[in-house]
Amino acid sequence: MEFYDFITLTFSFIAIIFSVFTFFQNVVHDRKVNTLNAFNLLQEQCFDKLNVYLPSEIKEICKNKKSEEYKKLSGYVARLEHFCVGVNNRIYDKKTVYDLAHGYLDGKVIGERISPIIETKNTDEDYFKNIHIVLEYMKKNAK
Repeated sequence: MEFYDFITLTFSFIAIIFSVFTFFQNVVHDRKVNTLNAFNLLQEQCFDKLNVYLPSEIKEICKNKKSEEYKKLSGYVARLEHFCVGVNNRIYDKKTVYDLAHGYLDGKVIGERISPIIETKNTDEDYFKNIHIVLEYMKKNAK
């Protein structure tokens, strides 16, 4: 092997390392951007609509599982569950979700509003386990 072959191989190896590093940086960046976009959509489709209700109103609505209001509220919580599935499957970035929603999602603002719905629906099994996993992650990182 000549000296020039060695130099060429060295530069090729450096280029491969650089391209792999760049690829993973782009994946992380794209995941964060997708998280921001999905959270903005979740804010519009779920949180803004839940914020209209007082927690006491939601508790009252949950007493009648056949009402249209209950079905609407259930849909909002289902939308949140879908988002949390994406967080738990690493489609969305957990740390970005924490930065966006800590104190809001895991606090009194949304937490008090969704808990009566979740308690009403969870009779036999935890249908909202992904929400619980995300909330537990947020509580653990708050300490």
